[in-house]
Amino acid sequence: KIIQKEMFVSVGLCLVAVLVITTALIAHPLTSLLVFVCVFMTVVDILGCMNMWGLAIDSVSVIQLVISVGLSVDYAAHVGHNFMTQAGTRSQRVVSTLGDVGAAVLCGGISTFLGVMLLSLSKSYVFRVLFQTFFLTVVLGLAHGLVFLPALLA
Repeated sequence: KIIQKEMFVSVGLCLVAVLVITTALIAHPLTSLLVFVCVFMTVVDILGCMNMWGLAIDSVSVIQLVISVGLSVDYAAHVGHNFMTQAGTRSQRVVSTLGDVGAAVLCGGISTFLGVMLLSLSKSYVFRVLFQTFFLTVVLGLAHGLVFLPALLA
């Protein structure tokens, strides 16, 4: 019970920091809120997949979940920030944004995945949980940042 409480506190503080920092850097409250929603949904989806895969909420998975918040904000924040720098209608801005930063964000996610791919072969519990959470973070973070967020912004 203590580790679950600590998980909620740690992830909650990270999410508050995401909201505050993205609001300050993106400088548009609605776009910052949409970025925050994408990060929050990514974390919820990661927790759901961890439950489906039978991963326990322990100190290793909580640490990886906190790291996942930091990684998933990267995918959505780049899209949200670039969207605010574009001109035109909302749909035109989304198309321009994905043309400008979509490939770079995708390459960042792929390189993160390739960097931890060898951990999938490990027999160590820590490294396997690390791989599983990084895999979920990359796949779900990219999906929310490159599919869901542009749909919300359009």
